[in-house]
Amino acid sequence: MATNDQCYCRQNGGIHLILGPMFSGKTTELFRLSTRQNLAGKKVGIVKYARDTRYDENMASTHDCKKMEAIAAEKIGDIYDQLLSYDVIGIDEGQFFSDIVEYTEILANRGKT
Repeated sequence: MATNDQCYCRQNGGIHLILGPMFSGKTTELFRLSTRQNLAGKKVGIVKYARDTRYDENMASTHDCKKMEAIAAEKIGDIYDQLLSYDVIGIDEGQFFSDIVEYTEILANRGKT
């Protein structure tokens, strides 16, 4: 747990969820929103679950093989310091990260979206 982060001032960040059944376009929507933020001048980082190697180890991928560079991890806490360098963080397949609730709240309170 990132205990030092409990002493910072809250900034305006946010948590946005993309929900839907399998094959409903969730990753495609994540890519669309990430591209929009990038075009707006934001530094965007995509996180993917490291054990999901169906398409590529270092790329998040849609079922129709559209890909974006991604940081692979098994826990958000393992890459927390790296994520601080981004304005916007997209997490693909978030249900696989056991610490997603804890760290997305911390990141949002640090001004990340």
